[in-house]
Amino acid sequence: MFFIMLIIILAVGFVVQYLLGFVQIKHFTKHYTELRENGRVAIGRRPAIIRSGTLVLFQLNNKNEIEEARYMQGVTVFSRFKHLKGLEGMKINKLRKEDIASYNKLLTRAIVDAQHTFNVVQAGGEIEKIPSPMMKVVNKVNNMFTKKGVKKHGLHS
Repeated sequence: MFFIMLIIILAVGFVVQYLLGFVQIKHFTKHYTELRENGRVAIGRRPAIIRSGTLVLFQLNNKNEIEEARYMQGVTVFSRFKHLKGLEGMKINKLRKEDIASYNKLLTRAIVDAQHTFNVVQAGGEIEKIPSPMMKVVNKVNNMFTKKGVKKHGLHS
């Protein structure tokens, strides 16, 4: 009986998390669409499990200047976008450490990621996928159980 209740509780938790995640994605889409209507948008991300995950959106004009900036930072799905002040009028590809030094560490990393993403796309490259925090854990566990440096030899006929 205990295991049945545990499975039901886990299933309900999964469904609630899925629904709340869906609401958060709709919130992201709304803000992205608002900014996209006025120009290009650069996105920076800094995913995390225990610490706050951070996402930044920069709406850019045709001179690559930041016209509006928004960020979302938090641990839960209840995090919402807020306006990011202080970067308006700056060129995204010319941002320096001094320009973003007043922001917290996670926000700074997301801003640097947005700048990197912008530069890669401008050069015609593709953005590498950042593995989710859970995927990083899975990869570390997998690496612990696989032997590194051992070559597999196939059978010859």
